[in-house]
Amino acid sequence: MKLVIYQKNRRVNQDGFTLIEILLVVFIIAVLAAIALPRLGASSETARENADIATGHQLKSALDRYQIENGRYPKIDEAKIKDGKLEMEDFIPQYISKLDVSTTQQNTDADNRGFGIGTLEDGLIPEDNPTNLIMLYLTGDGSAAEVRVYNGELDKVLWSSLN
Repeated sequence: MKLVIYQKNRRVNQDGFTLIEILLVVFIIAVLAAIALPRLGASSETARENADIATGHQLKSALDRYQIENGRYPKIDEAKIKDGKLEMEDFIPQYISKLDVSTTQQNTDADNRGFGIGTLEDGLIPEDNPTNLIMLYLTGDGSAAEVRVYNGELDKVLWSSLN
C-alpha cells in the first residue's frame, strides 16, 4: 500500500516541464530564428531586384512595340525625367502605363529611385554613370534604345536589354 501512495505522489510532482527543458526549447527556437531571418531578408531583396528586372523587360518590350509601329524608337529629346518619373508624350500611356518612382522596388537613396535617361551613341553608352535604378538609353535619331537595371548601389548591372 505504501508503494502505491509513493508512486501517486511522484506523478503529481512530475507534471509540467523543467527549467532546463524550457531553456533548451528557447535555445533551439533562437538558433532557428538566427538562421532563418537573414535568409528572409536576402530573399526579399532578391525579389525586389527581380521585380525591377521585370519592369526593365516590360519597358524594353514597350519600346520594341513602339519601334515596330512607328519605324523608330523614341528620340532622346522626346523623353523627360523629373524626380525619377519618365515622361514621353507619344509613349506613355499608349505603350506602358506609368514609369515613376513607385514602379521601382529596390531599397536605395530617394534620389536614385525610379528612372533615369542617358544618351546612346553609335550603339554604345558613352559613360556608364547611372543615376537611377532603371536607366533608359536613347539615340538622337531614334535608331536604337537600351534599358539597363542596376542594383541599389548603382554599381552593378542586374539586367541589360543588350544581353
